Amino acid sequence: MTRHIGAKFPALLCAALAFTAFPVKPTSAEQLILEEVIVTAQKRAENVQVIPVTINVMPGDEIENFRIRTIVDLASYIPGLAILPTPQNLANITIRGLGTGAGNETYDQSVGLFIDGVYAGRQREFQASLFDVDRIEIIKGTQNSLLGKNTSLGAISVVSRKPGEDLSGYIQVDYEFEYDSFYSSGAVDLPTDVGAFRLAFNHVAEQGYVRNNFNGNTVPERDQTTLRLTGLFPIGHYGELTLGYQYDDLEIHGDTFQIAEDQNGIIALLDSAVIPGLNLRKQAFTSFGKQGESRDKQSGDRAYLNYEHLLANHTLTALTGLSNYDNKRVIDSDFTTGDYLSVLVDQDFSQFTQELRLTSADTGRFTYIAGLFYLDSDFDLDDTQDAAFPPPFTLGPFPLTGASLKDYHQDTRVISVFGQGTLEIGNSWQATLGLRWTDEEKDAVFANTHLRSSPGIGIISPEVEPTPLERSEDNLDGSINLQWDVSDVAMLYASWARGSKSGGFSAAVSLPQDAEYDTEEANTTEAGVKLQLAGGAAILNLAVFRTEIDDFQVVRFTGLGFETTTIPVESEGLEFESQWVMSPELMFATSVTYTDATEKNSGDAMPGSPDWSANISVHYEHALGLGELRWRLDGALNYLDERYTDRNEKFLIDETTLFDLRLALLPASGNWELALLGRNLLDDEISFEFDYPIFGGNDESTTVAGLNRPLTIAVQGRYHF
Repeated sequence: MTRHIGAKFPALLCAALAFTAFPVKPTSAEQLILEEVIVTAQKRAENVQVIPVTINVMPGDEIENFRIRTIVDLASYIPGLAILPTPQNLANITIRGLGTGAGNETYDQSVGLFIDGVYAGRQREFQASLFDVDRIEIIKGTQNSLLGKNTSLGAISVVSRKPGEDLSGYIQVDYEFEYDSFYSSGAVDLPTDVGAFRLAFNHVAEQGYVRNNFNGNTVPERDQTTLRLTGLFPIGHYGELTLGYQYDDLEIHGDTFQIAEDQNGIIALLDSAVIPGLNLRKQAFTSFGKQGESRDKQSGDRAYLNYEHLLANHTLTALTGLSNYDNKRVIDSDFTTGDYLSVLVDQDFSQFTQELRLTSADTGRFTYIAGLFYLDSDFDLDDTQDAAFPPPFTLGPFPLTGASLKDYHQDTRVISVFGQGTLEIGNSWQATLGLRWTDEEKDAVFANTHLRSSPGIGIISPEVEPTPLERSEDNLDGSINLQWDVSDVAMLYASWARGSKSGGFSAAVSLPQDAEYDTEEANTTEAGVKLQLAGGAAILNLAVFRTEIDDFQVVRFTGLGFETTTIPVESEGLEFESQWVMSPELMFATSVTYTDATEKNSGDAMPGSPDWSANISVHYEHALGLGELRWRLDGALNYLDERYTDRNEKFLIDETTLFDLRLALLPASGNWELALLGRNLLDDEISFEFDYPIFGGNDESTTVAGLNRPLTIAVQGRYHF
């Protein structure tokens, strides 16, 4: 593997090491300290600086200020978290260079998503709208002992805001000028005699930025509406009940992916509207295609019940989660102006989870958490492929026409027992042991029916009678951590963890005998230091890590179908984070991650994994000199080193610098705010390119690529009441 550090990176690294920032809490005219950041990554509320784990936290006001609307948007701001977009609005989500690929939608995720503590089990749930969020915690490294289900490489925890005690709320409206996009969100707290409610909403009406020269449309258009109702109720003197319900409706019209390379001239022959020599990397946000534009519609519900009861020096927690979604996609898989190959996906998912947890008080020399977890989910996938290629596009002597319906149904049941205990050794040492035993069963039915038969469709997608598939596995995961509190402001730690991601069956393959894949098991070692500096005005965290997986699950498109296999991979590197309050008005923060993630056998870099990634942010607020008016500046510089989009190191994305800047006017009371927001102000263009050998030929015969969103300018208005 040969990659070069981008020319911009040394300067950015020097700047990153010089500056830091986070919310600040002044205590006197002489002293400033960072506000304590409380997280629940370890199933109890703790200061992030005393937890021996690498955790990045994105506060809710930053999400609102920079209009971070999905997990995909979030990745730009978190070094070490990378998301590689792919067609069909899927994504390859990685932490420290490793993560589950997007080609097989039956895969469980190795980076687990939790929304208000409830596991979100499928890749499509990463399309969830981010709004009215208290914080997002990105927990890096193997986390199976406490977090459980499929967190072998890390986890993302989204924590919504809870109801307040007073009648209050806010509303925010954003209008983006260049592409005529509109965003709105808000929330209101409603206290009552029996408890408090919070009603929140979010709406996105986002217009496209790639023009379809065939029909004049701009794509992708995104329309998403989300509603959430949360209730908080005291139960007697020792109990508290939280209820939450969320409804989400999403529709996406079109996508940016198009033909980028046509070396054999097949696409040019197939579609006369395609310009010969078409190369996306030489275009300026223009698309040639498509008549049958892709459409993606998804609606779903999510509900949870969390009851906490104080016992003698313990807290008993019962967390129940219910979720479901229905996703329908029409995919223009030929990427041309003709309707030669269409895919219709109808996907339904429902899930029930129940967790019971006993947590000891955070006092004494021995503290612990113990619990039970149960999951039951149903996953249905109907995949219709319709081919209508004209001659001479054939499979040998057979015409490439016909239609087939692949019907896949899967039931999953999981039971696990987990526990973690921490023992104080002397006055400054702590040892932590965590264990989780999991029993998982998957029952599936795999079938494929020809809707319109032909010899060609029989080769690509052979008929399969309903075939039952069964799989049962037991996994024992665990972690060991040793922590040394050098002083009140310095902590060293070292840890080892083993975590598994369950095996299962792939619905992407053609035959059921090729569907099964093995369990993925990650082993992670990490050592780090967390420091508080300058009397609490600054922090500095540093960690080194290494992860090895001998049976990493991958899926690859071969042109006539998909194949699923496992390969050995490894990732090693370092994490750096620093935050510094320089004055009551000025705050800086930076995070830097170095990752070397490779396939063990070939040494090739893992897809979507930059060697270096960094974030530098600044927050400055100052009196304007006009009454009580103030102005505030928030800036974020996000750097990604060059990285490959494929496992063969063929398609290289150049280094990327995404610069976002927000300038706001507000009164000292803070009850309203008017701001100008610029995203991607350097107008950095990113081309995500992939092999697409659907017509045969060598690996580079046909490729497709998509583009990131270009520079945008928006006005923001926010009012608190």
